[in-house]
Amino acid sequence: MHRPRKSRGDSLPHCSHLTIGPHWEEFMARRLRALFATVFTACLVGPVSAQPAPATFEAVLEAAKKENGLVVRLSSPGRPQAIAALTEAFNKRFGLSVKPDWAPANAPVTNTRVITEAGSGRGSIDIIGLGSAEDVSSMVSRNLVIAYPWAEVFGKQLPAIQRAADAVLPELRGQALPVLDAVYGLAWNPALIDEASLPKTTADLVDPKWQGKMAINSAFLNPLPSMAYVIGPQAMQDYASKLLRNKPVLEQGTPAVSRAISVGQVPFGVTTYHAAQRTMQNGEPQKFRLLDDYVFVFEGYAYVPENAPNKNTARLFLAWLTTEGIAVANQHEALPLISNPESDIAKLIAAHVARTQAKMATPTSLEQIKSTEVLRQTISKMISGQIAN
Repeated sequence: MHRPRKSRGDSLPHCSHLTIGPHWEEFMARRLRALFATVFTACLVGPVSAQPAPATFEAVLEAAKKENGLVVRLSSPGRPQAIAALTEAFNKRFGLSVKPDWAPANAPVTNTRVITEAGSGRGSIDIIGLGSAEDVSSMVSRNLVIAYPWAEVFGKQLPAIQRAADAVLPELRGQALPVLDAVYGLAWNPALIDEASLPKTTADLVDPKWQGKMAINSAFLNPLPSMAYVIGPQAMQDYASKLLRNKPVLEQGTPAVSRAISVGQVPFGVTTYHAAQRTMQNGEPQKFRLLDDYVFVFEGYAYVPENAPNKNTARLFLAWLTTEGIAVANQHEALPLISNPESDIAKLIAAHVARTQAKMATPTSLEQIKSTEVLRQTISKMISGQIAN
């Protein structure tokens, strides 16, 4: 899920021309390859003398018992029922009595606060999220987030932590963990339009009959710019121009797209699986389907800053949240993670790709995300009127 630092609640891009079955397998397999590379490297390097004693689960847990709380700035999970259930399950699992100070927040804004606090030698935030790869990278470049041996510390108690750690983009492994995958498609209001009448592909979205009837994120039409990895930047810019001439309703963030659909402002829009699921859980009229040509997937990360006041509790909670805690949260709120092949979202995408031959639009490196920066800036200028459509 890349997200620019200006937008709320989203993330961003990569695609390839692989055929469907093998491409889906490659997409899933890349998240596991780091495990073998890590083991092989460890065998070659061997022990290194004069190194500090490595962290252990027991040491982290004992230190967490002496800390004073947990300050979480994380938008998903965000439903009060989910947060309460997670808190209860976490405390029971580890014999703690933590009462999190949990509030939804924009990761770039939280980053700015942490950076400012670091200048004065203090910190007030323990967990930051949901952040894009660029949000994490911004903190890494300032040494405010550093690599941590998640699997080595928590692997015995939380075996799924290896899979979570490997799912992160290569440049950021160890520095963050994925909380959810933002999977984009179409959501619609069944009281206003039936599924059979919906556009099926991104090409269908520029049909004049949908003029003014579709909502999308105003932040450079997220997630559509990631199509540039398949069709090229200029073709994507041309597509954006056609789409904007169709006068879509531009909303401030993807969650706002889901709200616009529910209240009947538009019959359908481009939003995420988890935003649509949360809307449906609230009893609002909304359904979700994937597009037939592209499946847009962007990872949403959480990370622990170096100046966190309760660093041990934060690392223990984040490791648990992204493994055992996902199942707890999913009882109250969707936290889709494709890195778990048994998850509903992984099964949905696998079946959809097999049926439609849709291409996966997801980044495989931070460098790929950065390569679309100029395109995103251009589309933003088109939206603001600085560049004519």
